Amino acid sequence: CDNDGRCFLNNETCSTTFICVCNECYYGGQCQFSTKDFIFSLDPILGYHIKPSISVHRQPFIVKFSIIITTIMLISEIIMGSLSIATFQVKKLREVGCGYYLFVSSITSMCMIIVLTIKFWQLVLSQMSIITNRSILSINCILIEIILKSCLASSEWLNACVAMERMFNVIKGMTFNKKKSKIIAKQVTFCVVIITILSHVHDPIHRQVIDDLDGDQQRIWCLSQYSSAFTKYNKFITLFHFLVPFSINLISALVLIIIAAYNRFKVESKQSFMQQFQLKLKQHKHIIIAPIILLILGLPRLISSFKLGCMKSPRQSWLYLIGYLAAFVPPMLTLFVFVLPSKTYRNEFNKTVQKWIRRIHLRS
Repeated sequence: CDNDGRCFLNNETCSTTFICVCNECYYGGQCQFSTKDFIFSLDPILGYHIKPSISVHRQPFIVKFSIIITTIMLISEIIMGSLSIATFQVKKLREVGCGYYLFVSSITSMCMIIVLTIKFWQLVLSQMSIITNRSILSINCILIEIILKSCLASSEWLNACVAMERMFNVIKGMTFNKKKSKIIAKQVTFCVVIITILSHVHDPIHRQVIDDLDGDQQRIWCLSQYSSAFTKYNKFITLFHFLVPFSINLISALVLIIIAAYNRFKVESKQSFMQQFQLKLKQHKHIIIAPIILLILGLPRLISSFKLGCMKSPRQSWLYLIGYLAAFVPPMLTLFVFVLPSKTYRNEFNKTVQKWIRRIHLRS
């Protein structure tokens, strides 16, 4: 047994098989795998709970719960994402950069949840020994994780771009160039997607499909094995893609409110600057609340990965599973965070919903 695991033989004199009892943070038939510094991957969180050669309805509750939650997330995102995409397909909303960023972000979010669902079901079906084709498992293992991570990071950065453009809009006022804004948005979006993919390119290089014989159970794992240098880089890039967009969102929102309050104070000097600031803060409170809510939803991922150190035993899977799934919720909230609070976007959204309802009535 590796990593100081305890080995138990079936016979002291002439053993034919053995069982390894792993120390905390290690798993696998020979304790050869570690949950230290895994920075969130579904395989070590859920893999050992999935029982091979047993039907889905007889699987443990955590597996059934995961199936229900991922299905709800998929259906919700298909509905909300489709509404968001249909709303931002209106040419008028994409005359400025904000609409373009949100249009691409909506598409990215939907792709992310679809890929997450594929990832989940591949894990379930491969651990149940239903999918055994090595080529399919290898290709999916290499591609799915980088797509998931890139989509998640891209969505966070695109939302930060929305906050920055809103801030520059207030700063420039009447001199704000809508046409130039749209051109810049297309260039920035392309750069965001490319840079986020390149920042995660180390993952598929170090990721592979590994066979594991655990007693009489044959398991297939999709795991990444980093050197100490790449482990540090992986931690850094995870924090960078999470904290920097949040900081941009919050700082841009505060600057926007301060400038709006100052401009109002110059025109209407009857009220003090602080009174104007409080008034604008109340008026635009949703742009402050939104990034804070997104931060709270993303914290379980960081706490589980960095503070707890590793998943010490399968009993901790619930905490890590909730943190893992919660990390994908913020990009799904484009409709509630950006569309519904905005009067312009909300009006187009209502028109889109009415069109959909009319089409359903005509078909029925």
